[in-house]
Amino acid sequence: MRAPLLLLAFGAAIPAIAAPPPPPLHPDDLPRVLDGYDVAGYYSRYSYWLEAQKGPVIDVLMAEIPAIEGYRALDPIVGYRKFVDYGHYQSGEIRSYCRVIDDWRSDPSDCLIVSRKINIPFAVLDDDGPLGKYMRQSFDPAKLVAGLKAKAVARDADLWRAPPDAVFASLGSPVPSLRENAQITQVDSAQCPAMRDELTRLETREMRFAIDMTTVADDRVVAAPPPHSVRREDFLRLRTATGFVTVTGDQRSVYAHLAPVYAAIDACEAAQAKSRLPTVTD
Repeated sequence: MRAPLLLLAFGAAIPAIAAPPPPPLHPDDLPRVLDGYDVAGYYSRYSYWLEAQKGPVIDVLMAEIPAIEGYRALDPIVGYRKFVDYGHYQSGEIRSYCRVIDDWRSDPSDCLIVSRKINIPFAVLDDDGPLGKYMRQSFDPAKLVAGLKAKAVARDADLWRAPPDAVFASLGSPVPSLRENAQITQVDSAQCPAMRDELTRLETREMRFAIDMTTVADDRVVAAPPPHSVRREDFLRLRTATGFVTVTGDQRSVYAHLAPVYAAIDACEAAQAKSRLPTVTD
C-alpha cells in the first residue's frame, strides 16, 4: 500500500517542487500481455483515465447546492479548483445563505456564510482504499481485449493516443463509484466565526492588477508553476458601483488574498474532526 498524498486541506500551500506521481503497481494476478495486447500498458493508461473522470463528477456535485431550511442560497463569493498531474481532484466554494423573507427577498442582515469542499481520493495512490480496490476489480483484461477487438484497435496501436472513453467503455462507468466515495465537508460561520472574520478583513483590501493582455504590447513574465506541484484556480466575486466582477486567477495571483480565509476554514475543520474522535478513558 502507498500512502495517499496529503492534499485535502482547503487552502493547502503550493509546494515549491514535488516529485512526479508514481505509476500504478501492476497487480501480480493480472497478465501483462493477453492475445498480443499490452495489458500492463493499458492498466497504467486506465489509472490515468479513471483519475481524469473525477473532475466532471466533482463539478456535478458542486452544482448540487444543499438547502438550509429557512435560508436562501446566494451566488458563491469564493471558489477554487485544485489539480495535480492526474487531473482535477478537489473543489471548494464559500457562499452566503440569507434568511428568507418571501418568494423574492432575503434578509441581508441575517446570513450564514457556508464553506463546502468536495474531494475524491486518489485511486492510484491508495491500493487498499475503496477507489484503489475499484480500479483493480473493474479492470478485466478479457473484457478489455474483447472491446479492443470489437473496435478494431490494433495490437501495436499507441495506447496513449487512442480515445480512452472508447477504449475503456467495455469496463463500465466509474461515475457511481466516484460519487459514492466523494468526501464532502461543510462548515458555516456559526461553527467557524474565524472564517467570517477573515472574510471581513479581506473586504478592506485592494486588488491591484495592471492590465496586461497576452501578445498586446509588451508581455510581462508570468511565473510558471513548479513541475508536478498542486495547481490551483481561485475566484473571488466582487461588488462594484457599476456591477459585479469575478476575478479568477491561477497559482498565487488570487490565492495570496484568500489564503488567510482558507487557513481559518482548515483550522475549523480540523477542530471539528478532532471533536468527533472517540474519547479514550482509563
